[in-house]
Amino acid sequence: MKSNQATRQPKQTRSIKTKEKIRNVAYQLFCEKGYFKTTTNEIAKVAEVSIGSLYFYYRDKDMILVEILDRYNESFLKVHESMNVQLESYRENPRLWITGFMEEMIKSHRASKEFNKELKILSHSMSEVSAVMEKQQETVRQMTLDYLKAFYDMLRVKDLEAASIVVVNIMSSLVDQIVFQDNPVDDSRIIKEGVDAIHQYLIKQDSI
Repeated sequence: MKSNQATRQPKQTRSIKTKEKIRNVAYQLFCEKGYFKTTTNEIAKVAEVSIGSLYFYYRDKDMILVEILDRYNESFLKVHESMNVQLESYRENPRLWITGFMEEMIKSHRASKEFNKELKILSHSMSEVSAVMEKQQETVRQMTLDYLKAFYDMLRVKDLEAASIVVVNIMSSLVDQIVFQDNPVDDSRIIKEGVDAIHQYLIKQDSI
């Protein structure tokens, strides 16, 4: 996959909408059929544009995927921004931050559940996909680290870098379990136990 060549950037409203439609249709088809089983001809047909129009905006299918991945990664940054605004309120009840963070991750993964499944497959054969997934993981870890630094005086852990990795791995494992697996218990119970475990690991008892 080659992503170093930029796509054409339309400036007119109609052109912008056409490009967005191509990208959105491609995303839907990648989720429904899989990346490798989707062709540019099919994307153009479903998007109701000519194949020439598709190639005007995107050199190939790989470039469409790269742009989808960029947009996908932006969603994680928005979560970070929205939660940063509420940091002081989370100080009153750290469980709210842990719960809110986990629920936002679950919401984001569920909104693109099929695409996430496809990404896991593509990450083994496409370095760009693997790199984006690693970037997402690092974004979540940095979000966690920022929180730990902000409320260091409340924490029982001292190595914040290592603790951020531990917390992210626990959260990611639980999120994957909830989103991608059929569970014998209600999701809310899994979230509660996960939040309790992380809270006990992080927070001093006299800070509760």
